[in-house]
Amino acid sequence: MALDGITLSKVKKDLDSYLPIRINRIAETSKTEIVFNVHANTVRTSLVMSFHSNYNHLCLSKRNYTTYNDPSTFVMVLRKYILNGIIDRIDQNDYDRYLLMHIRARNELYDEKEYLLSVELMGKYANLILVDDNGKIIDALKKIPPYENTRRTILPGAVFTLPDKQDKKDPYTTFDIDLERSLVEQLQGFSKLLDKEVRYRLKDDTYENIIRQIEESDSLYLSRKRDGIEFHVIPLLHLECPYEKWDIQEGFDEIYYRDDEKERIRNISDDLYKVVRRQLKHFDTKITKLQQSLQEALNLEGDKENGDLLYMCEDLERKGLKQIEVTDYNGEKKTVILDPRLSIKANANRYYTLYQKKRKGRVYIEEQLQIAESEKEYFESLNEQLSIANYSDALDIREELARYGYLRKNVSKNKKKKKVNLYQLKVDGHTITFGKNNIQNAYLSFEYARSNYTWFHAKQFHGSHVVVDTDHPDEKLIRICANLAAYYSKGRYSSSVPVDYCLVRELKKVKGTKPGFVTFRNYKTIYIDPVEDRESAIVTI
Repeated sequence: MALDGITLSKVKKDLDSYLPIRINRIAETSKTEIVFNVHANTVRTSLVMSFHSNYNHLCLSKRNYTTYNDPSTFVMVLRKYILNGIIDRIDQNDYDRYLLMHIRARNELYDEKEYLLSVELMGKYANLILVDDNGKIIDALKKIPPYENTRRTILPGAVFTLPDKQDKKDPYTTFDIDLERSLVEQLQGFSKLLDKEVRYRLKDDTYENIIRQIEESDSLYLSRKRDGIEFHVIPLLHLECPYEKWDIQEGFDEIYYRDDEKERIRNISDDLYKVVRRQLKHFDTKITKLQQSLQEALNLEGDKENGDLLYMCEDLERKGLKQIEVTDYNGEKKTVILDPRLSIKANANRYYTLYQKKRKGRVYIEEQLQIAESEKEYFESLNEQLSIANYSDALDIREELARYGYLRKNVSKNKKKKKVNLYQLKVDGHTITFGKNNIQNAYLSFEYARSNYTWFHAKQFHGSHVVVDTDHPDEKLIRICANLAAYYSKGRYSSSVPVDYCLVRELKKVKGTKPGFVTFRNYKTIYIDPVEDRESAIVTI
């Protein structure tokens, strides 16, 4: 559900307890999400602001957010004016769905300036607007020209105006409500969901008591339904399902982090899926044509025989025949197709030429077929990796596709080598590490892992490389590693998935192959039914 004004007022109240807040870093994680790394009340954390039309929100988060290497123009403007600035006051007018952050920051001449950051969380109109001390807009995340909205122009240089004020009453001081009308139309900060909840509770309680519970609440109550999570600052009893009590900031993190992650992945991986699927279709077509050509090339002995039989005919200079009947080496009659424009002798030479062409072409076709099948397998592995990728994994896949020319490379001024992320968990004093894409797998197997580590990979499936830091893993470790290798592979929904394992020193990278491709020897195989590991604490390193 969308954030309403009353819930936003609770977020503001919690943020007020952290003031003053210093902005240490500004970055974007998607086209609709801005993250401030802040220092607030002796705590270093992230202030996450999402302006997605369906799940816009604002919260403090302890999670790690992967950011774009190349920031947008708007982020660069924010950095120019308010980086290292201090948020010293936050206002909310009449429980509307926007917050006004008052920020003190120094300009290039070290003169202190005051800026206003309008955080507007109004559904499809969600926006972030930076305003100078003269009340003029410096820049905005979403620009709105006059022809789109005559009441409120949002463009650099335009005079900043607040969203239209609605003629509604304060919910905490107004008790003469009309139950025949929607509470959303009468009271500030009310949503349809809260309207339903209040009406449901009025069967057994008074409006005054309900509104006091809302006013005094400093928690978030989550109700998980099959189609998503509903939430508010009081339990949503009308949904008639279990609810959970959360801290206001942690609750929003729980609700929105996965949705935000999906949006970040979607922003970066939409074109990746298109490239991968286009290449899969291309190689499917190519393989089919090559197989047809190979089948024709395999019939070359018939062409040579036809040439030999035609030379046995009496009148080799005869023309105009479309076919001729000859006797083959087994004494059986055989019809040979001729080109009527050529003599029998010239037709025989034509069959000899076809024979030589097919004999030479078969080797080339077999080579091309092998390459096409290898490329198809490669893109099948990328398609599988995208299905389990998080934002950082998708960035790795983008970099890999750009490296091999399937995507245009982004020209970045930042020459710093990108860190390769891996995933890790601890089991009985041992460390298990795995990758989820080709770049991570190659780094894990040939740079990170030591020669005496044990390596795992699902047999005959594209999937993760897994290593454990011992050369003699016990049965428990073997099963955990094998389960990870099988689950993070194309065989995740199969049963009795074979998983090969050996020492890292037995691995060999084949020259000229794509990253992640290895050969190995002296291995053993275990069969396992893959299941998702929900209990182990998997961390990113």
